Amino acid sequence: MVHINMNHMTKQELLRLQKLSTGIGQFIRYWGFRNIHGEIWSLVYLSAKSLSGIEIAQILNVSKALISPALKELEAEGLIAQTKSENSKTKRYLAVDNVADIIHGVLRRRELPMIEKIQKLHKELSDQVVGADSLNLERLQKMEMMIQMAHLGLGTLLHSDQMWPE
Repeated sequence: MVHINMNHMTKQELLRLQKLSTGIGQFIRYWGFRNIHGEIWSLVYLSAKSLSGIEIAQILNVSKALISPALKELEAEGLIAQTKSENSKTKRYLAVDNVADIIHGVLRRRELPMIEKIQKLHKELSDQVVGADSLNLERLQKMEMMIQMAHLGLGTLLHSDQMWPE
């Protein structure tokens, strides 16, 4: 295990940090990212100092080959940023503080078009339904309400200036 100064963590604290990072990785997978993205981001976000790819790999007990592309992807998403390093060969990373802006961007870029497409497809189906022989029209209406609620909820999130407490 690498000896980095993450507030002089004990082995038990480090183990808990690894477990938390794994849990966040599993959660973020539902957003279309890979587990490793959440694991890296949570580790870098909680670190008191910038971390190198080697340090991250050692703490998470994964290969550098898994870490390197994930770091580039997290940097491209704006979740982490490179910082100054003690030498030109070692890249070090810090988490970006304003995660709400990044989440807003992901929601606008991915979820909003998806819900709008579903609304359009639902309307096309509803406009074509002739009778109740093949489809349950009551459920078709309920589905429309569910889609509208999802769209409204997403719109509320996207227009909220205070998504995260300061």
